[in-house]
Amino acid sequence: MDFGGDIGLWQRKIAECQEGTSRRLAVFEALGIQSGQSVLDLGCGAGHLVRDAALATGDTGRVIGLDASEEQISAAREHCASLDMVELLTGDATNLPFEDEKFDCLASIQMYEYIDDVDAALAESARVMKPGGRAAMVSVLWDHWRFHGAEPELNNLIHNTWRLHCPHQMLPLELPVKLKAAGFNGIAQRPIAFINTHMHENAFARWASQLVAAFALAQAVEAGKVAAWLQQLETADREGRFGFVSVPVLTTATAL
Repeated sequence: MDFGGDIGLWQRKIAECQEGTSRRLAVFEALGIQSGQSVLDLGCGAGHLVRDAALATGDTGRVIGLDASEEQISAAREHCASLDMVELLTGDATNLPFEDEKFDCLASIQMYEYIDDVDAALAESARVMKPGGRAAMVSVLWDHWRFHGAEPELNNLIHNTWRLHCPHQMLPLELPVKLKAAGFNGIAQRPIAFINTHMHENAFARWASQLVAAFALAQAVEAGKVAAWLQQLETADREGRFGFVSVPVLTTATAL
């Protein structure tokens, strides 16, 4: 999925909303970043976590954000412009441009599920981490990611189309085995699920609905159907019967 243009903007809105902030805080707390450490954020987007990590490592630390989207990296450079300990790069998570055992901490928020060869990406992540280094990642149980309030048949069409946006629909269930094979131990998981019952400007659902609609159009779903789906969600919101549910999972591990 291309995170440029409007999609990149909506993705940044998601990162800044209350649920995006909570998700980022969960990763930040799990890493336990200390002054002077080196941190890698894979799929760093607009650099919100990069900035948080840089303020924690201080001037003696180093924080590198890597993303496949040049537009997102440009936004991250603007967001982190005052922080000399930050470096931002475009790159491929399956071929990281870093030497072995470079990082004390590794973060990733909804990146691995978009990588076709997730095993290669995890192996690369393990390679660049120092022994005992801490990894914290968020991935989503997409089978349980759903809007409620639109007409059921149309809602099913939109959601079934959305499944095509990501090659790993239920990655959290596979991660423990994959992480162990890649060279991690001490693996633990906990859900950080949430619901929205409104579509206000600070709700995840507001911006996620725009992402889903744009993707449906790109997959040749009729424009009238996509517009009707969005309108039905808005109507459900006004009438007090809207809902959105997501089940992200925080996975933590230690590099061997």
